[in-house]
Amino acid sequence: MGVVTSVLFAGRNGYKCVDQHEGTRGAVALCQSVSSLDGISSSTSSLFSGVTNGASNILKGADSAVEGLFKNIGGKTGEEALEKITSSTGASTKVGALAQKAVNPLLCVAAGVRVLNDDDQYAAIIEETSAMATMFGVESVMKYTRSALTNSSQATTGLAGKTANLLSKSSTIKNLAEKASNWYKQLGTSKNGSAKQTLLKIGLDVLFVGGSILAYNVGKTVGEVFSHRGNEEANK
Repeated sequence: MGVVTSVLFAGRNGYKCVDQHEGTRGAVALCQSVSSLDGISSSTSSLFSGVTNGASNILKGADSAVEGLFKNIGGKTGEEALEKITSSTGASTKVGALAQKAVNPLLCVAAGVRVLNDDDQYAAIIEETSAMATMFGVESVMKYTRSALTNSSQATTGLAGKTANLLSKSSTIKNLAEKASNWYKQLGTSKNGSAKQTLLKIGLDVLFVGGSILAYNVGKTVGEVFSHRGNEEANK
């Protein structure tokens, strides 16, 4: 997930935490903020050149604390587990990797809290399950698309990795992905190519956020059809 994506999601979840009093959203926003710092700390883009060193210094101290915690709790096994988590996310720091891994579970916890707080929990669990499943599914497709375009290894694990493997089995989709990747490479060799690629990545980040929000809302609407909540409210 790109830096801009993490920043936008952190802002959105932070707002929901304050405006809608969803405490779990605050934890999600915190993890996404750490993920943003991780991305900035490893960025070579001139867009973040002014804060890259600062972000890196902030995370170094946190990394030392995380390494010590895993070592004290699990010894050699704990250290190996931390390294595995870090390598599977593509994060540049260990605390950034843990933050990335924590986001989706915390989003699921937030959905569970919304179900528990709903007057009609039966309807709520149908709606939230539909909304979250649709959101995660669409996000995995978007991660694959971004990875195929920019020739990165972002979508190689978890649901995104399974989606990538599934989509790659289609020769049509595979050919389209290769053409898009070649176009991206050629874009980088053109005049001001690096700047163009950066702008494209920012655009993809914004589209990812918009697509995720749209997918959640569509899934929620579909869930409401099956939960019959709308019908019940109309009959009142």
